[in-house]
Amino acid sequence: MRKIFAYSLLSAVLAAGACKKSAEEKAENDYQKAQENVRQHAEGLREDKQHVAKEQQDVAKQQAELNHANSQLAAAVAEYKRVVTEKLARMDSRINELEVRGDQKAHDTALKLRDRRAELAAKLDRIEDRADARWEEFKTDVDAKIDQLQKDIDATF
Repeated sequence: MRKIFAYSLLSAVLAAGACKKSAEEKAENDYQKAQENVRQHAEGLREDKQHVAKEQQDVAKQQAELNHANSQLAAAVAEYKRVVTEKLARMDSRINELEVRGDQKAHDTALKLRDRRAELAAKLDRIEDRADARWEEFKTDVDAKIDQLQKDIDATF
């Protein structure tokens, strides 16, 4: 009986040791899995940071291109305004020539032409408001009206 008791005790001690070892192994496995998970997340985070950095570079490049395009547009608007202002000044002198003719018909025609010229000048004063996506539409409209006004002035002489 003592032998049975001794064997039972020895079996219990060994079984307990074996259970403890498998619990340690399980904890070790869990720890290794956690470490691997942390490594994977760290790698993913590094990749995300690289992606964000590239996106920021792309945004900065696009912003620089936009700024360049805006300055080119501003220069084009300024040049267009200068050219149209010169045309309007030449039209003014032609309208003045018409008005000094002295007859009533010439005077009335000069008044009408001057009104149309004033409308164009007012539109030109609002050019900065139109320097956007509708710029081409604005420019086409002003060009057509200037051409028509110039033809009408020339037709009076």
